[in-house]
Amino acid sequence: MTSTEDEAICIRHWDFSETSQTVGLFSRAHGLIRAIAKGSRRERGGFSGGVDLLTRATTITVMKPGTDLATLTDWSLLENFPNIRTEMRANKIAYFAADLVGRLFEAHDPHPNMYAAFLHLLRYIGSGGESPEANSEANDELQLLDFQWVALCEAGFQPILGACQTGTDVVHFDSRDGGRVVENQTSTSWRVRVATITILEELRTGTVNTTHNEESVIRANRLLAAYIRDSIGEEPFTMRRLFGVLT
Repeated sequence: MTSTEDEAICIRHWDFSETSQTVGLFSRAHGLIRAIAKGSRRERGGFSGGVDLLTRATTITVMKPGTDLATLTDWSLLENFPNIRTEMRANKIAYFAADLVGRLFEAHDPHPNMYAAFLHLLRYIGSGGESPEANSEANDELQLLDFQWVALCEAGFQPILGACQTGTDVVHFDSRDGGRVVENQTSTSWRVRVATITILEELRTGTVNTTHNEESVIRANRLLAAYIRDSIGEEPFTMRRLFGVLT
């Protein structure tokens, strides 16, 4: 058996018994981990009162050979992102982000850049208004857009994009061809504004202009969400809850 110390964010949990839980964790150094937390629901123990969804803690897990289910022996709470519990928009974003992490990555496959982006998003939207920017929906949209882009890149689904024709306001984005901008419309392409593709190109090159109007950033977020939906072959409930109907 191997005992490992790490830090992790709880992305799922289920009651296993009156005193124990089964949890899904996204850890910094070991990626996704599914574990049983025996005794986590007892008032006294090494679990800070239980493992709550969308909280971050230092962890100790024990892996047994021949099983994918680890044993979580310690959960020492570090952060709980309070605004996620009180503000609906923050709650929807956080649940979507957690769902996305759980669907895009395999167990025990570390993605430290994804962990950092996930933690940054939770800290930003979960700040409870401690900074003036935290209450701005426009800034929330930018943070969500960056998170979705990192998730696609880390999972190997980064859109190819490509050059847009000059003198046009609308191009065609083919989600079934790797997110490529194509010259002519196909049966699987979507009509997309050039301004939306421009924002994604800025993400690709790391030169995002924060002065884009909010509506353009919202459209870019919806485009990436729809592309994720097509890439994984299903639309998670958390995606519909956050974005509504994606056409």
